[in-house]
Amino acid sequence: MSAAPSTVSIAMRGVELNVRIGEHAWEKIEAQRLHLELTLQFGFHAYNERHGSYVNYDPLRVFLKALEERPHTERIETLARDILFACFELTPAERVELSISKPDIFPEMQGVGLRYDVTRSDFGA
Repeated sequence: MSAAPSTVSIAMRGVELNVRIGEHAWEKIEAQRLHLELTLQFGFHAYNERHGSYVNYDPLRVFLKALEERPHTERIETLARDILFACFELTPAERVELSISKPDIFPEMQGVGLRYDVTRSDFGA
């Protein structure tokens, strides 16, 4: 049995944005909180040799912050796809884990959302 390949990850934790999202009528009144957790994964050798042990994630942070100015998006799946696209477009990540949730959607729960674990080749980037 072979061991899993070595990796390096950049983690963006506790990202909170106020975005216009949702298909319910009451979600279209004003922006609502959106929570994100992102992990950008790189092969250990690629990160150290090809990328010089450094990947600039600030363009991705700027993209995420700009989502607050975006027009209303009906579905969280659409926003998630756009975030995944930006991760692969703005960084050389080989794999992205994204957790995206709306914490204020229903009062009886802490939130509803989606989790993705996607490789660059599966995403088609």
